Amino acid sequence: MTATEPLDSQQCMRLIQSRLTLRTSNALSRAILDLVGSGDLPAQSQLPTVRDLAMELGMSKSAIAQAWSSLSARSVIETRRRGGTVVLGPPQPPRARRFDSMVRTSSTMPIDLGNLLAGQLPPPDLAPALAYAISNSALHNAFAAPATPELIAAVQPHWPFPVDRFLATHGIIDALELALTSIARPGDRVIIESPSQARVLDILESIGASAIPVDYGHDGPDLEQLRLALISKPSAMIYQPNGNVPSGRSVNDAWIEAAAALLRDEAFPIIEVSQTPLMRSPQRSLTAHLPDRVVHMQGYNFFFGADLRVAVSGGAAEYIDLMWMRLTYSSRWVSRILQLALAYQLTDADAVRRTDQFIAECRRRHAEFSAALMDAGFVLTPTEGPHIWLPVPDEHSVCTRLSRYGVVVHPGSFFEARSSRQHHVHINGTALPNGMQAMAQMIARACHLPLKAIEEPDRDRV
Repeated sequence: MTATEPLDSQQCMRLIQSRLTLRTSNALSRAILDLVGSGDLPAQSQLPTVRDLAMELGMSKSAIAQAWSSLSARSVIETRRRGGTVVLGPPQPPRARRFDSMVRTSSTMPIDLGNLLAGQLPPPDLAPALAYAISNSALHNAFAAPATPELIAAVQPHWPFPVDRFLATHGIIDALELALTSIARPGDRVIIESPSQARVLDILESIGASAIPVDYGHDGPDLEQLRLALISKPSAMIYQPNGNVPSGRSVNDAWIEAAAALLRDEAFPIIEVSQTPLMRSPQRSLTAHLPDRVVHMQGYNFFFGADLRVAVSGGAAEYIDLMWMRLTYSSRWVSRILQLALAYQLTDADAVRRTDQFIAECRRRHAEFSAALMDAGFVLTPTEGPHIWLPVPDEHSVCTRLSRYGVVVHPGSFFEARSSRQHHVHINGTALPNGMQAMAQMIARACHLPLKAIEEPDRDRV
């Protein structure tokens, strides 16, 4: 009969002993998975200690700890401080938990200030770009290339240094996931800047790799912390030289020179991510100093909409080829229609003019929102946007208070691999066309007043 009430540690011990046929780590984790899946080992059952289990089963404590680690990674069990190890339930499919939380918290809220979306900016007219794309004679060729000649020619003016290897992917996150799964393995260490894109942390968790965070200062990732991070023998480095998500900061020329000297004798690949490249000129990169190790990535969907989700990676041939070879195991390569449409958006005179207007409006909104927040008492580091990395007393209370009024901002912990003494929230500084002063005052009240003292905002002004 399937158990329904949680079992105590002695009952769990007897049950595990009755099912375990081999005294190995894999056999133990498999036996517990089977018991949990069948319902014989219900949720909240108290598992024996590692020491007791090792003694009763005649196994080493390290083998049991390895099984526990495997089961914990799949959310089957959980070890609690002073509470021992308990069963949570059947294994859950792996998911990008930060991204999942961002989507869930944003989907029901009327005002989304947390996600990097174009907000109430007019969407681009893609009809001319798609008409251009579908008239191309190369369509319907079943054998794809890493990137179309038209797209390569279109992105080269925006590239920081000349390169001869390019690869199109389905957006910047797809490029990151493809690069990291091609390079990193479970247990590897990867240097990232802190704060960093939340999705980078999700991808590293899915691989089983560990993030080595390096604080992003005013002129780039901290070089002394980077020097110390090299001691851990990382397998890769990821950073954002041009408009860090979520802080909006960028590196300067002095940082590029110093970082190149520091990294020159290392062997691991360096992945550079630029999510809003058209907002900044010039683009900075380590490519000129370390051409055989740098992969530079640029994404464009912020400017051209979520459905024209194409990113381009260019740089070190070894790693671009490695990413492409991985793509050839599937049909994941980017449609020529999308590549050609992006090429049109980057080169057609009318499309470029509309993009320039879009960028000008983004800068206006970001500047006005930043000024409104500073008028409300916040201290901000000036950036070109679109991000605002807002220091707050307590990120969770601020997010909770704003959510009462249908406003979403994302807690800074989504973007950090370690706890930070200074809390932040991430705001898309381009999300609001107007009403910045009213919103800034609401955010200030959420930071400084008790929950009951927050007044109902004037929704027409926000």
